[in-house]
Amino acid sequence: MIIKQPCCEEEFNEMYNLRWKILNHPWNQPKGSEKDEIDFCNERVFYFISMIKGQIIGTARFHVNNEYEGDIKYLAVHDDYRGQGIGKNLIAHIEWFAIGLGIPYITLNVIKKAQCLFEKLNYQIIGEGPLLFNEEKQYKMGKNIIPLLTC
Repeated sequence: MIIKQPCCEEEFNEMYNLRWKILNHPWNQPKGSEKDEIDFCNERVFYFISMIKGQIIGTARFHVNNEYEGDIKYLAVHDDYRGQGIGKNLIAHIEWFAIGLGIPYITLNVIKKAQCLFEKLNYQIIGEGPLLFNEEKQYKMGKNIIPLLTC
C-alpha cells in the first residue's frame, strides 16, 4: 500500500468518486456534494490517498485551521478494503504530516459507528459535532499529537 497526495486530474477525480460513493451516496446525496468550498480555494488543505496496485482504496483531507490545530475530513475507505488498517494508516500518515508542520492538535467529526476506531487511536470526544446531512449526530473528537513537555 502507498499513501501519497494525489498529483494529477485522474487521481483527484478517482479520489472524489470514492469520497462520494462511501460518504455521500448512502445518504442519497447528489454527485457533486462530495466537494465543498474548501476543495476549490484553500492552500492550507492537503489531500491524501491510499493506493494498492494503482487503485485508490482510501482517502482523507487534512486542513490547517491555525498554527495549533488541524482538522481531518472526508476519511473514506473502499468497502472491499475495510477492516484492513487502511483508515488507521491514513490517520497515522496525516498525524506525521501535521507533526512535520508543527501542528500539535488534530480534530475530526465522527458518527457513532466510527467512534470506536478513533478511540483506539487515542482520540477523545471533546463535544458534539454538526448533524451529518441534518440527520445523523456526530461527535467532535480531538488528539494531542505532539506531547506537551512538562518540567
